[in-house]
This record gives sequence, C-alpha cells and structure tokens, in this order.
Amino acid sequence: MKHLGLILASLAASSCLWALQPAMTIPLYPSGAPDSNGYLPADEYVGKNGGIYQTSEPRIDFYRAEHPKATLLVCPGGGYRYTSVGNEGIRVAEFFVPRGYNIAVLKYRLPNGHEHIPLEDASRAMELLRDSIEAWHLPSAQLGVMGFSAGGHLAASLLTKYPSPEARPDYGILVYPVISMDSTITHQGSCRQLLGEHPADEQRLLWSAEKQVTAHTPPCLIVACQDDPTVQVENSIRFYQSLTAAHVPASMMFVPVGKHGWGFSRSFPQRELIERGMLSFLAQFHPVDVLEPEYKRDARRNDWANFGRYAKDNEQIKAARSKTKVVFYGNSITQGWYKMRPDFFLSNGFVGRGISGQTSSELLVRFRQDVIDLHPKTVVILCGINDIAENNGTISLEHTMGNIISMCELAKANKIRPVLCSVLPARTCRWNPFVIDVPQQVIALNALIKAYADASHIRYVDYYSAMADSDGGLKQGLSNDDVHPTVSGYEIMEPIVLKALK
Repeated sequence: MKHLGLILASLAASSCLWALQPAMTIPLYPSGAPDSNGYLPADEYVGKNGGIYQTSEPRIDFYRAEHPKATLLVCPGGGYRYTSVGNEGIRVAEFFVPRGYNIAVLKYRLPNGHEHIPLEDASRAMELLRDSIEAWHLPSAQLGVMGFSAGGHLAASLLTKYPSPEARPDYGILVYPVISMDSTITHQGSCRQLLGEHPADEQRLLWSAEKQVTAHTPPCLIVACQDDPTVQVENSIRFYQSLTAAHVPASMMFVPVGKHGWGFSRSFPQRELIERGMLSFLAQFHPVDVLEPEYKRDARRNDWANFGRYAKDNEQIKAARSKTKVVFYGNSITQGWYKMRPDFFLSNGFVGRGISGQTSSELLVRFRQDVIDLHPKTVVILCGINDIAENNGTISLEHTMGNIISMCELAKANKIRPVLCSVLPARTCRWNPFVIDVPQQVIALNALIKAYADASHIRYVDYYSAMADSDGGLKQGLSNDDVHPTVSGYEIMEPIVLKALK
C-alpha cells in the first residue's frame, strides 16, 4: 500500500467538506490484493459528484463510537461505476457513531470486467472486522452490513454468498437496493458495469440476490421508496419474498415518495421516519439473550488462560511416561505451525503448545501445566505479537519482557533449557487496526529479547532477519494476513530453530 498516502492526499480536498473524519483508514490487503481489476493506484480519482472512481487499492474508513455496541460495514452505491462515499458513507457515520455504532465505510474496487472483485473486497472487510470485534471484546453477533443502491446489491450478495463463516454478517440493512439481474427489473447501469454488455443467463442467475437466498441468509431490513425511478421497487419486493419463503426474519419499510439516492441526506423529508425504523430494527440484536451465554462467560472467567486446551493431551503424555525433548510454546503462530507442519513435530519428538490470541501474561500463567509438568529438556518460547496488538489491553514492552524473563527463570529453576525467539515481522495487526506502529514495536521488543538472551547466555533464534521485508512486514509469500506464516514461512523457520537446538 505504498500509494495509499498519495490517494488519501488527493482526497483531502473533498474530505474536508465533512465534519466527521475517520479514526483511521485500514487497507484490506496491506501486501497487495490477490488479483487485479485492471486499475492502477494512479488511476483513482474523485469525481465532481464526490464519488471515488477506478479504485484499485480497497480500504475501510473506520469511524469509531466512544462506547461501541455494534459495528456496521457500509457499502456505498454508485452503480458499480464509482463509490458514493459522502451521502452513503460519511453521512451514515455522522448519524450512527453518536448512537454507539462503529461505522466502517468500504471503498471497494469496482468490477471493470471482473464481476467477483467487489464481493471479494466485502468478504475480506467483514472477516477483518470480525477479527477486530473479538480483539475489542465486543459481542460477536454485533456485526452487520448496510448497502445503498448498487452497494445494496453488494451487501445482498454478501448476505447470500458469503464465502466463509467469518464473512457472514449477522444482519443486513438494504436501502433502495439493486437486487436482481433479471433484465425486466434490474438497474441496467449496475448490471452492465458488473456483468458486461451481454451477460449470459447463468451470470444473471448467479448475481440475482433473490435467487441465492437460503435458510442461512441473515435477517434483513429493506428500505425503499415507492416512486423510485432509478431502481424499481420490485427489486426490494422480490428479495423480501425470497426471505419470507426461506423463513428468514425480514422487515420491509416503504415510504411513498423520496425517489432514489437520498442516503442520509439531511434534506430528505422522510429521514427521521426511516432512521427510527433502522434503529428499531437494530435494537433487536442487542438484548441480553444474543450476547455471550452466561455459562460461556463463567467458563471464560474460570479458565481465562485456557488451561483446558491441552489438559487431556498433557495427561496422556504423563501417563505414557514418554520423554519430551522440546516444547514449542506460544500463541497462534506456534499453534498453526503444528497444524500446518505436523511431520516437523512428530519426526523430531517435539510437542506444540500454542494457543491462538494469547499474550505473554496468559503464557506465563499456564507455563507450569504446559511446560514444566511435561519435563522437557528444552522450551522454545515465541510470543509478543498479541501483547503489541493489545489483546488483553495495553501493556508496555518492558512488562511483556518481564513475563518472558519470568518464563525463562521458571524453566531454568526446573532444569529446562529456555530458547528465546524473535517476534516475527508484522506490518499490522489486522484484528486491531488501532495499533499503528506495529513494525517499530516488533523491532523494539526483539531488541529487548536479544539483549536479555545474550546477557543470560540463552540461545536466541532470529526469525526476523530472514523473514522481514524493507517495510518491517513479512516478505511476500510468507503470510496471507501479515502475521501468520504460510507453509513457506514455516519452512524458513524450521532450519533456523533446528540449528539453535543443536
């Protein structure tokens, strides 16, 4: 995303027209999108209508509420020709943020002959926000999507064609949406921009959202005007009928006049009525019974360090009186290592004890059960990125280092050789995009780890130098999300740690 700063600078003139500014802008693909829509970063521009044209580097403008209770991914319209980020983005944030809703305005790539690309971006954005919600300790069922016009079609496509459970919204709000690609009712401009001049019948069917509804489609509110001359109201009616036929909870709110494209315009005469309807719809997703069940909260309170994760495995090792050579101890990077490369562990007699999301504080608490009680000769400790990401709140690098030192002291006191690993390069922690200096913090923490290791005659495993690019992130091909290694990443790490263990 080297060109993002230039893009944002070019938008500054238009952005200053709005009182509300985003807390930050989050790129969807910091290392570059997996495919292209044919545009280059230099092609993007802001039109006279304030819309963004020819986007090639998709991102989210994130507007954060002071005490957020939910997050809405907003897909502006624009006929798949541009994104109308003002009236159908920033104005949405101006209304919802003071009422306790985070608003993530999606600046998605336009198709330009690549019909799958807008949905690819919306899915990626939803997955990113899902990760962020967990990091911010918000209820996991509080993530919805809102779309306007062609952005309504994109939102409806996400609601019906989500590619993964993480990309599935919990509910949707569709405002004067384009729904169908049926030639008799579709918005011809959106259809042409998405599918081309002469789409095949199979394309029309695949991208008609009313034909893709299933019993697993999330609940929806549909809002439209009867006198809409741009997108026939039949689009909304057909989607509602499909939802009803599939027994999906749905609400439909029509007003007699208003036409098309009013978004959250302050001059729209029906605005107050529609705003009340939207807030009423959203309120049903916030009662106590949709939050984390009490029994799960109790279990998390009683086992916040996740002692139960490896309890049975540890008992089996102890019962078998098998000798443990090395315990690899850490977070999701260690957990993923065993999952993706089990032969590396099994052939070397290594034991993996990684738990996704854990900070050094949690690792220190379960160190006795998952390391000391297994009586290994060596423990390989790899942690720190989740402390930097503030998974359990703000913690200084010095306190993180203190936890690591305590683990080493416990190991040596029990005649276990500690081996300390560098934190892997990371350009960003996508599940908490508010931490903006990740590369610098990784370098600083690694300096503390190496200094302590050298002073204490502990072996230091330097993954960082072999895996970092010039921006302080993982080199291309070594990660799909800028944090967790791919198989190629682990293949680089393995000979480095094996050399240290000898």
